[in-house]
Amino acid sequence: MRFFFVIVLVLGIFFRFTHLDNKVYWYDEAITSLRASGYTEEDVAQHFFAKSVVSVTELQRYQHPDGTKSVIDVVESLAKEDAQHPPLYYVLANFWFHSIGSSVALARLLPALLSLLVFPCTYWLCQELFVERGIFASNLPTWLTIGLIAVSPFHVLYSQESREYSLWTVTTLLSTAALLRAIRLKNRISWGIYALTLVINLYTFLLSGLVAIAHGIYVIIIYGFRYLNILKSYLIASLLGFIVFLPWAWFVIINQSQVKKTLNWVFISVIKNSELRDIWIQHIGRLFFDVNQEPWDFHVHQVLLVLLVCAFYCLCRQTPISVWLLIILLAGVSTIPLILSDFIFGGMRSAIARYLIPSFLGVQLAITYLLGRNLANPSLKFWHQKFWQLFLVILVSGSIFSCAVNAQATACCNKGLNGENITIAKIINQTTHPLLISDAEVGYLLSLSHSLNPNVQILLQPSKTFKVYLPTVEELKQFSDVFVYRNNPSQVWLEELAKQQNYKFEPVVFGFAKRSQDRPVLWRVTSILKKLEQQS
Repeated sequence: MRFFFVIVLVLGIFFRFTHLDNKVYWYDEAITSLRASGYTEEDVAQHFFAKSVVSVTELQRYQHPDGTKSVIDVVESLAKEDAQHPPLYYVLANFWFHSIGSSVALARLLPALLSLLVFPCTYWLCQELFVERGIFASNLPTWLTIGLIAVSPFHVLYSQESREYSLWTVTTLLSTAALLRAIRLKNRISWGIYALTLVINLYTFLLSGLVAIAHGIYVIIIYGFRYLNILKSYLIASLLGFIVFLPWAWFVIINQSQVKKTLNWVFISVIKNSELRDIWIQHIGRLFFDVNQEPWDFHVHQVLLVLLVCAFYCLCRQTPISVWLLIILLAGVSTIPLILSDFIFGGMRSAIARYLIPSFLGVQLAITYLLGRNLANPSLKFWHQKFWQLFLVILVSGSIFSCAVNAQATACCNKGLNGENITIAKIINQTTHPLLISDAEVGYLLSLSHSLNPNVQILLQPSKTFKVYLPTVEELKQFSDVFVYRNNPSQVWLEELAKQQNYKFEPVVFGFAKRSQDRPVLWRVTSILKKLEQQS
């Protein structure tokens, strides 16, 4: 059995490092490169405000450090425009960019390497949760969890994304394992280690606060006032952790208007409750199976949901509260506040898979228990054990197949609206001397620039409304083709586009033809006056 999991682990590591530059470098990743290089979105907007035509190379300047920006600039960029993202990962990325490189492949190599720390952290957590507490006599649950995470399509995708989420997975596992160790050993050093891991977790991602709340509820319920020394030590360690985090919390508070503006898309998006339910099912299913083929994926995800319900039922029935409560809290406290906020205030917080990483770890721990209990129980009948062995092989094979499929893809579910970038760039790159005009947001422009040829000329004026300067007929003559690009345009923006005189805008249809007609993002521009001249 151990040899089987070693093979699975090797495959998981292989998938994390294969085709790092194959997928589109989407909005969030482009913003990561911007921040880690020490620039702000305002820097880009001010530079291109002069309405001059520039090259892709000049735009790409803001994706790589040039030696003029320091770590202080990285922190200031985040504090000013992106305070909801603590600086730990971006500071690491800044050092990485300067010492190793900042190309797409090298930028993604950092999170891929960090994701390898998931395995020792998972080992530690499973030992503390299952083995040290006597739930299992062997290391089987440890190998099960490592195997499931190693080839999980979800974890593999985010290990190749130039964001902090693979690091957040590591720090969440690390702080939870450190908590259990501190409770078991009951000494100052172990509680000090927990305080340190709490600080690291908080400085990795803001929603780590929910993980800390889950830890607090767990300690209070399990140990409470019966074990005052444990409660006292926990409170002191947590207080120290939050005190160290206060400087960044202060930036979040004083810049809360900018934080709300940045996250506005999450708050105002309108999604029906039935759609949210389906998204949650997909999120859970994508932990184990994801080949981007609907509706087949969803049918498999529904089956996996039944497995999850059985797993939590068996977990709560067959383990002491000190075990199942931690898993329940890790899965629930990280998710329920987001779900309730969506139901009460509207929005799509709970529909963002990366926000639910601690919950997904709880789900995988529950599945681990179900599989481990049935695989390691000698009292079960022979056919019963063989059934669960076969089920494990099918589950892991589905994950491996999903990883193999996703490794060849240029866009997956975690790339948002930028999955079309490669197709858009291909259309533009096929022309001899194109001009691209856009007033899209900085992140979209930087993302698209990674797929454009260096000879593409760009006229940019990043803004929220259509205020792009359109060249005169004489200026258009020097370009073979002229395009307008705007990702996810609003109805107001489209109406403003229609008001432009002397120009004709033809939506470019590509990919799913109906979708690109209903929601165009690229238009080919022709001058009406130029056409009249040609006709005369």
